[in-house]
Amino acid sequence: MKKVFHLIVVINLIVLSLPLSAQKSNKKPLLDPSVRKMGPYFGIQKGAFFVGEVGMEIQYKDIKLRKPKTHSLHAGLEYNIPNSALGLNMGYWHKPSRLDLTYGFDVALRSNFEVERFGIAPVIGYKIFGLHVRAGYMFLTPSNIFTETNQLFINARFTIINNRNFKWNNRRKKRK
Repeated sequence: MKKVFHLIVVINLIVLSLPLSAQKSNKKPLLDPSVRKMGPYFGIQKGAFFVGEVGMEIQYKDIKLRKPKTHSLHAGLEYNIPNSALGLNMGYWHKPSRLDLTYGFDVALRSNFEVERFGIAPVIGYKIFGLHVRAGYMFLTPSNIFTETNQLFINARFTIINNRNFKWNNRRKKRK
């Protein structure tokens, strides 16, 4: 009976230690390709008002068969012609895999040339090829005078990539 108990304890210890020894190693692959893409975007935003957008976007993408991650930074201008309202936007979005949604945020400044409003917007969207459709809600500083701006919005942007830089190996060499 004592031998059977010791055998069960030893088997349990071996089974419990398997996940510890089967962890992934920190070795990077020999080739770790990535690409940086940059170019202007043009778009239209619809909320309470139609707004035209123009700006610049830079994307960083890992080239992988499984779950290629994309990160992007953008900055741009928007102008609401009927209400004479100018907007400055800067933002970030992340796409965790090839067919996933994009998640991000925008930081904005809106002005009707008399009153300025600042804000931040969580944004969710979908990007395929150069077209990026996004929806979000802009949390703006309060103002009773300047209300002619979009808070709940959906926008469609098309990015024209005119600069691509490929990196085939991102491993850093250790110096002695």
